[in-house]
Amino acid sequence: MKDLEIFKKKFDPYLKDYLNKKILDIRKYTKNKSVIDYINYAKKITIIAGKRIRPYIAYLMYESLGGKNMKNALKLLVSLEIFHSFGLMHDDIIDRGSLRHGTLTTHIYITNKLKKEKRQGDLIYIGNSQAILLGDILFSWAMEGLNTNTDFNPKIISKVIKLFYQMADEVIVGQMIDVDITTRDKVSKEFIDEKIRLKTASYTFIRPLEIGASLANSLTTSIEKFCQAFGLCLGIAFQTQDDLLDITSNEKKLQKTTSSDKSQNQHTYFTYFKSLEVGKEIIEKNFREAKELIQKLSINENAKKKFFDLIKLIQTRTF
Repeated sequence: MKDLEIFKKKFDPYLKDYLNKKILDIRKYTKNKSVIDYINYAKKITIIAGKRIRPYIAYLMYESLGGKNMKNALKLLVSLEIFHSFGLMHDDIIDRGSLRHGTLTTHIYITNKLKKEKRQGDLIYIGNSQAILLGDILFSWAMEGLNTNTDFNPKIISKVIKLFYQMADEVIVGQMIDVDITTRDKVSKEFIDEKIRLKTASYTFIRPLEIGASLANSLTTSIEKFCQAFGLCLGIAFQTQDDLLDITSNEKKLQKTTSSDKSQNQHTYFTYFKSLEVGKEIIEKNFREAKELIQKLSINENAKKKFFDLIKLIQTRTF
C-alpha cells in the first residue's frame, strides 16, 4: 500500500530519533554492556519490519478531519508504536513465540546470548525476565512521549492521554481474558467477542482512530460513533483473519511463530464454530460493513480512498 509506505518513511526518522535519545539517557545510568545490548535489541525489534498500522490509522483520521501539522502529529504518534512494541514483547513470552518480524523474539535472543556466554542460572527464566523488563521500559518511554508533549494544546493532550490509558487498560485486560480462556475446555461466543473487542479492535483501530480525531480537535459524538463502529468491524475482521493465517500459513511467510492456537488451547471463532467457512464469512461481513461506514462518513473523496486502501491492505495481508 503506497500511502502506508510513504507514511512509514516519514514516520520512522521520528521513531528512531526518540529511541536513540532514550538509549543515550540509559547510558547515563549504567555502563553494563549486557543491559545496553538488550535495550538496543529492543530498539531493533521496534524498528525493523513493523507496518506502523496503528500510528498510520491515527494519522489518517487526523488528516481526514483537517489536521495540518504532520511533524507534530508524527512526533506524538511515536508513542503508539513504542507501546505496540511493549505489548508484542510481553505477548511473545506469553505465546512462547520465537520469531517476530523474521527475527528472534527478545526473550529468545537474550536466552541464546546468555547460553553462548555460558552464564549461570535458569537462563530461560532470566531471558523471559529481562524481556519483561524491556517491555516495561518501552511502556515508560511511550507514556513519557505523551506526557512531555508541548506541540499540541494541553486540553488536546489531556484527551489523548486519557484515550491512551483506556487503550492500555483494554488491551491488557483483553490479553488477560485471552490467557484465562486457555484454561477452559469450552467458552461462550461472548467471551471470544469480548477478547477481540478489547485485545484487537480497541487497541488496533478504535483508540488510534479516536486519538487521531482528538489531535484534530474533532472528536464529536458522530465521529466517536464512527470510530467505535468502524474500528470494531475492522478489529473483528483483522483478528479473525489473523487466526485464519495462523491455521493456513507458515512461519517463513508470516515471519512470526505460527500454529500456536491449537497447541495453547486458544479459543477463536474457528474453534468455536468448528468451521473455516463460518470464520471466513465473519471476515467478509465485517470488511463489507466497514466499507459501508466509510461511504457514509463526511470526509473528502481522497481521504475515503485512503481508508478503502487501508481495508484492501488488511484484506490481502500476509503479516
